[in-house]
Amino acid sequence: MYKYLTAILLLPLFLNSSVLAEILIINVESASNNGLALIGIYDKEENFGKAKVNKKLNTEKILTGAATEISNNKAQIKLDVPFGSYVVSGFQDFDGNGVISGNFLGIPKEPFGFSNDAKGRFGPPKWQDAVFVFNKSNQKITLRLKNYNNQ
Repeated sequence: MYKYLTAILLLPLFLNSSVLAEILIINVESASNNGLALIGIYDKEENFGKAKVNKKLNTEKILTGAATEISNNKAQIKLDVPFGSYVVSGFQDFDGNGVISGNFLGIPKEPFGFSNDAKGRFGPPKWQDAVFVFNKSNQKITLRLKNYNNQ
């Protein structure tokens, strides 16, 4: 009887440890310490690349996101997401408006970046260039936020 009761009481610990074991660690690098780093994780190709400068992102398009303060030109975000294929994108919000600010031509004024250091021409990179496979616990990726002219 006690064996079964002990097993039932310990079961949630094992379930939580397996769920929490799928941690993706995103190391953010930037040339500036100003503002927050806003990060989004995409799990569907059809949702990626829809963000526009000076406009709020439809949060239904991303799997999850996070914001963190940059200190000493670095930040780290740990997210609990299931194993799978993802694209991470982010930008440094200098003015605190929650959107990537840009000029009248749509060119970003704030540093931005994509997983795999993928670069696009006249827009975001292709999904295939930015996608990575998250398949091990505590896997780390680096997201380098750069100004448009330094891409």
